[in-house]
Amino acid sequence: MTAPLTYLVTGGAGFVGSHLTEALLAEGHTVVVLDDLSTGDRANLAAAWPNPRLRFVRGSALDARLVAELAGRCDAVVHLATEGDRAVAEAARQHGRRLLLASASEERGESHDGDVTVVHLYDTVGPRQSPARGAVVPRLAERAVAGLPLTIHGDGTRRLRCTHVADTVDALLRLLAEPAAAGRAFDICGTQETAVADLAGVIVERSGSPSPLRFVPCEAAYEEAESHRPDAGPLRELTGWEPALGLLDIVDAALVDAGGAFGVVTTAEARV
Repeated sequence: MTAPLTYLVTGGAGFVGSHLTEALLAEGHTVVVLDDLSTGDRANLAAAWPNPRLRFVRGSALDARLVAELAGRCDAVVHLATEGDRAVAEAARQHGRRLLLASASEERGESHDGDVTVVHLYDTVGPRQSPARGAVVPRLAERAVAGLPLTIHGDGTRRLRCTHVADTVDALLRLLAEPAAAGRAFDICGTQETAVADLAGVIVERSGSPSPLRFVPCEAAYEEAESHRPDAGPLRELTGWEPALGLLDIVDAALVDAGGAFGVVTTAEARV
């Protein structure tokens, strides 16, 4: 474990950000969360609020002056907000702070260098993830629990590399503790590649749901955006990271979350 530091986490009230904030606090660090709550939620930090080493600042990562002020008070910066790459990168550079910049796409952040680690997050799944924001696994799990058709965009051959958020956070912690990660980019993704249609079938089977699969046309631009094949090899080689949770673990947890969210007991649970 590294010596206690103070981290600025932008988007720290979001899905991945709240889990990372909890993990950093558990390691003895101090965390300053910057979030405008446009997609994040204070409730995501409910377990962390009592910790005296947590500070929450409601504001935007686009606010260059605010970001620079906060970065100057911290030892390192983790940028998980959906906006503000330029302001955050400049603030980190100005104060000589280590920056870990997370991305949901292989295109974002490639122009950064120096003391910057870029991570591309692929198909991260877990608690606090909203099905309403297009996440495939919770959306399909929610519909399976409700007995509704599972909508699949395109022909279902698009492939996912699902990663549980706990494993994603483990990877982020390892990279933050690894000086050799600076100036490099890493994919954080699961080791098992699964077509969306096959994933839907697994969700139906594990839940015992009567839900049919429903295929709908998919825009070409969407398919092109998903053409990159992620590779966790460099992450594994540098840090020794391996995901602890496989696809079935992720699906089962998503079904429990979906049932809990709506007070519904899945058919699979009823048979236990």
